[in-house]
Amino acid sequence: MSTKSTQKWGNGLVELRPEGLYCSLGDFYIDPWKKVKRALITHAHSDHARSGSEAYLTAKVGVGVLTERIGKGALVEGVAYCEPRRIGDVTVSFHPAGHVLGSGQVRIEHAGRVTVVTGDYKVHADRSCHQMEPVSCDTFITECTFGLPLFQWPDPSKVFGEMNRWWQSNRDSNRT
Repeated sequence: MSTKSTQKWGNGLVELRPEGLYCSLGDFYIDPWKKVKRALITHAHSDHARSGSEAYLTAKVGVGVLTERIGKGALVEGVAYCEPRRIGDVTVSFHPAGHVLGSGQVRIEHAGRVTVVTGDYKVHADRSCHQMEPVSCDTFITECTFGLPLFQWPDPSKVFGEMNRWWQSNRDSNRT
């Protein structure tokens, strides 16, 4: 998809600009690709969180990870999951995405319309982070890194079972 033309999604609440996903009614970007005035960050992985923006807002539980990613001098603020925050003419909130510590879906509401933007998310429970919570919305904008049908992942309990059997086999053989 070309980033040169402006495309609006989510009933016009979010548009694609060269800097990334932009909400004009709140004057902020979500996971911007370039330096911007205000960045809302879904999680601290490098393809979502980049240094150089003037101010960052993210889920409170992810502030430490984000600060490590972009630099200790950055202006980073966190909000609790589900806590509404008024920014310009919209109300935003972060909701658990279940991907990594601090990952959040960004819910944007204006005049009864709701758009949710998520970076990566995971629907399986993971004790390392808050479990993903579905958020009711009119429009859902998501990243789809592994969305092609060729990507088929086994159930995590099967993978963890194989890992545990491998570990036990090594232990029983007195192998480090």
